[in-house]
Amino acid sequence: MKWLRETAFTAPLFQTSKRNAILWISITILLILKIYEGDHKFFTEHFQHLNDGSEWFLWYKWLWHHGASLLLFFLIPVLTIKLVLKEKLADFGLKIGDYKVGLKATLITFIIMPFIIYNSAQNPEHREFYSSHFPLDLATQSGWMFVLWAVSYLPHYIGWEFFFRGFIQFGFKEKMGLFGAIMFQTLLTALMHIGKPEGETWGAVAGGIYMGLLTFRTGSIYYALIFHFYLGLLNTYFCSL
Repeated sequence: MKWLRETAFTAPLFQTSKRNAILWISITILLILKIYEGDHKFFTEHFQHLNDGSEWFLWYKWLWHHGASLLLFFLIPVLTIKLVLKEKLADFGLKIGDYKVGLKATLITFIIMPFIIYNSAQNPEHREFYSSHFPLDLATQSGWMFVLWAVSYLPHYIGWEFFFRGFIQFGFKEKMGLFGAIMFQTLLTALMHIGKPEGETWGAVAGGIYMGLLTFRTGSIYYALIFHFYLGLLNTYFCSL
């Protein structure tokens, strides 16, 4: 193996820190698990016997999807940070941070985004995707059902924002710098949107950059989490109209 270590091509691999190696390996494993076992399609394939033809089955498959996001993208990274890296969760965005900037940005987006999401929901491809894959009628049949849907939806966003904007972005900020870390997590989130309408994938790029900058500026993932969760609920509502 001596000759392998001495080649210029592989030198950076062997010079990487233990911390970065842990990040790269864990991120790769967790992403693969999420794409396959943690996806709603896995539930549909393996639990088809629960399909009674109602929208409840759609709800169940998304419960699986959202629960997997919480487990793979939040709980396991948190344990990795605390038990393996032995670092502070606050350094990965789990803190209030600059709340003045965060709340101002949140207020502005709460006013602007309904117009943008409503317009997106009018796109036939976008509406067809969500009406066929999500329990829209069930989730919006009453105020209480919408609240229940929101509660079942939130774990996905907790996992998503912590994994991409916290674990990955803050994890690599010193190694990659501001631009590199933001674009790395943005690239990954865009790739995770493959299979959805093209417009939403482009939206993931714009959103990834915005939420990445917001997270860096505030030092917290909470404001990006609120923003992203808000978008998800708006999309559910407008696509159901």
